[in-house]
Amino acid sequence: MTGAVLGLEGITILAAATFLVLIVVVVWWLDRYDREPLGMVAAAFGWGALAAPALATVTETIALGILGPHYGRLLGGTLVAIGIGPLAEEGWKAVGLLAVVALSREFDNPTDGLVYGTAVGLGFAMTENLLYELSAAAAGDLHRLLTLVLGRTLITAGIHALCSAALGGMLGFAVLAGGWVRRFGLVLTGLVGAVALHGAWNTAVTAAVVARDPRGTAVMVATVMALYLCYIVLLAVLLHGEHRILQVQLAEEVELGVLPGWVGEVLPFYRRRIRSTWWPERRERTVIARLVTRLAFRKHALRHLPEDEARLAGLEVVRLRQRLRSVLAFSGTAEEQRTVDTQEAGSEP
Repeated sequence: MTGAVLGLEGITILAAATFLVLIVVVVWWLDRYDREPLGMVAAAFGWGALAAPALATVTETIALGILGPHYGRLLGGTLVAIGIGPLAEEGWKAVGLLAVVALSREFDNPTDGLVYGTAVGLGFAMTENLLYELSAAAAGDLHRLLTLVLGRTLITAGIHALCSAALGGMLGFAVLAGGWVRRFGLVLTGLVGAVALHGAWNTAVTAAVVARDPRGTAVMVATVMALYLCYIVLLAVLLHGEHRILQVQLAEEVELGVLPGWVGEVLPFYRRRIRSTWWPERRERTVIARLVTRLAFRKHALRHLPEDEARLAGLEVVRLRQRLRSVLAFSGTAEEQRTVDTQEAGSEP
């Protein structure tokens, strides 16, 4: 194998991994109203890339050892692909997502779950793809490597992301739900859905490989494209929902006299929010935007929480109001320096 071929293989593998990382960054960036801490998103990606694949492999090995070799031979190994594999992989990815829910105070809606789920899923896909790609590279089969990179990066990686994002979204709904029974039901539904989607995909792939029918491959690609479209539409709907939450909750705060009127005219709109004219100091703009967003989402969550949790969330709302009043009153000349254009074109979020 020539050095040029080795170099091309290395560049191909690196480019594929970089592409998946960039997708995570783009999804994180799109969550423009209430972005999660980038460090937590990176940690979720790391769990998917390192811990989850290792633990899933150990789990699959132990399960096959308990069930015996006969299970692994059933239907040419198909039952391994549609049974143990999806359950182990989605189960360990779910552990990472649950850890995020437990450790992050910022996780408070379905959009957050979608972001973290995508990060965990693409992290897992990156490692899984890397193992397959290194095997093809070691065999010196450049054509197979390129085919593998293209298929696994554009299709298989997406399935991992979709499965984990589905679970993450349900975790987001569970955080807003009242009562442990309902929350448990939402989490369980998300996990079962992720495992079922993963298992169904593995079944379709196995059937297409066994049949060697190009039509089966075409159907799979079309299915993945449809799932990607559903993901994009869902993300857009959730982002619009966040925009509406900001509009409604901040309008209430303005009516109560807690916030000045310009807050409701600027901060629910992303394009207006990123302008440098609504507050003179950039660092203060960042603090104000975060406090206002947190206030709006905590208020929105109050109506969904059980009484004991709502009481604690209500105290947080009071503290956020007090802090905002303090920050907004800090600069006495801010109103004179601020030049908000409430009639600007493109007022959509």
